[in-house]
Amino acid sequence: MSTPLVSVIVPIYGVEAYIEQCARSILGQTYPALECIFVNDGTPDRSMDILAEVVKEFPERNVVIVNKENGGLPHARWSGLEAATGEYVMHVDSDDWLEPDAAERLVEAALRTEADLVYCDFWKEYGSRSKLDHERAYTVEDKAVWMKRLYNDGAYGYVWCKFAKRSLYEGMFVPRFNMHEDIVFSTQLIWRASRIAQLSVPLIHYRRTNRTSATRVARGKRRIQSARNILDLCVNGGPEVAVVRKEIVRKAAWNAFRYDRSLFDEYPFLREEAPLILRWLGA
Repeated sequence: MSTPLVSVIVPIYGVEAYIEQCARSILGQTYPALECIFVNDGTPDRSMDILAEVVKEFPERNVVIVNKENGGLPHARWSGLEAATGEYVMHVDSDDWLEPDAAERLVEAALRTEADLVYCDFWKEYGSRSKLDHERAYTVEDKAVWMKRLYNDGAYGYVWCKFAKRSLYEGMFVPRFNMHEDIVFSTQLIWRASRIAQLSVPLIHYRRTNRTSATRVARGKRRIQSARNILDLCVNGGPEVAVVRKEIVRKAAWNAFRYDRSLFDEYPFLREEAPLILRWLGA
C-alpha cells in the first residue's frame, strides 16, 4: 500500500482535561505518513502546555502548531486546512480520540475504492458506557438524498467521521458560527465528491460528556447560530445550494419564527421562500 500524506487537524480550546488522550491517539497512530496539525484557538487554559509535553514523546512525528486568536471552531478548522499539505484530511475534535489504526484503515479504504470521500462508524462515549453509531449507506448516486437528510436530522453532518481529499476543500465557504458548522462543511464535501465509500468500522470515539462543549450552549442561541450558518451557505455557497435550498429555508424559517424573527429581515428571501411554513405557523 502506498502511503499518501494525511493531515490531521485538531482545533484546541478549553480542553485541558481531554487533550492528552486525544493527542496520544493521533500521535500513536499505526500509519506513518501523518501531518499532525494542532490549532490553538486562543485557548485560555493549560491545553497547549499539556500538548507540548505529549508531543515530546513522539519526536518522529511531523507536528505543526498553529496559534491564532479565538475565532470559533469553523475558523480554527479552516486555519488548520490552510496549513495542511497532505493529500487527505482528517478532522478530530480535541475532546475525542481515535482507534490506533484509524488513519491506516481510512487510507486503505480510500485507495482500494478510489474514493475521494470515505466515511466511517464511530462510538458515542457516555462515560461509563459506549454506543456504536453509524451513518446509512450512501454512494455518489445518493448525494442529493444524503445532503437533504443533513437538514432534517436524518443524517449526521459530522466532519470528523469523513476522510476526504484535501482538494475537496479548495474555495469552500466557511461558516461563521459553531452551531452546525459541520453540516455546512459536509454539504459542500458531499457535493464535490466524485466517488464515496463507506467503511463500516468504528474508528472514532465521540465524547458526549464534555460540559464545556458548544453543544451545551442555550437552545435558542444554538438554533439561531445554526440558522445563520445555513442561510449564509444559501447566500455564499455554490451549485450545491440548489440541492438543499428548500430544506435550508424550511429549517431556518422554523427556527427564526420560534427564536428570533429578525432573521426574516436579515435574510429577505427567507420570508419570500417560506410562505407555506409561515401560514401554517400563523405568522
